[in-house]
Amino acid sequence: MIVLIIILFLATQSLAEQAVYVGMDKCKACHSEIVKEYSGFKRSRNFRILEMRGKEHDPQCLPCHTTGYGEPGGFVSVEKTPHLKNVQCETCHGPASLHLKATTLEEKRKTVKIPHNICTKCHTQHGHREF
Repeated sequence: MIVLIIILFLATQSLAEQAVYVGMDKCKACHSEIVKEYSGFKRSRNFRILEMRGKEHDPQCLPCHTTGYGEPGGFVSVEKTPHLKNVQCETCHGPASLHLKATTLEEKRKTVKIPHNICTKCHTQHGHREF
């Protein structure tokens, strides 16, 4: 019985601490220069390619042209989550809600990790010869 209570407690804690996506505008408050520089890159505006081709609702395309598609708090649709269009900071750094809540630099650093193979999540030969 005690083991079951501990398992339920841990499950509840991990759900309560699950990070969700907040959008690049939230990053501007502390990282304005980086956001400004990143906004000049094509990938920061890559959702327009889907819109030009009429594929802005295509589930095959959305994972690589939005932020957090299919993940908790991630992109759902242009209508519901327009602030998560395009490849933004959180695409590589992960959802930032816990980063925003952290009160110390040490806590903030723990919330931002870039997986070693993050680029190959999208940059594959799947449907794109240039990759």
